[in-house]
Amino acid sequence: MKSHISATIDDQLLEDLNRYGLEERRSRSQIIEMALEEFLHKRIAVDDDVVTSSGHFVGRFSREETYER
Repeated sequence: MKSHISATIDDQLLEDLNRYGLEERRSRSQIIEMALEEFLHKRIAVDDDVVTSSGHFVGRFSREETYER
């Protein structure tokens, strides 16, 4: 579902938006939506990232001991 909004945009930015829209044959709203989606994707942390560290295992690992439990 889409919602209608009103926004005030700098004149030069609007000119660039219109030029890009003509080149890509896309509407203003499509370009704004794509840009906003990319911006938010880069800014919002994803909680399902795998946490890693620079440490390493020093010891012994036994599959038998691990899976006997």
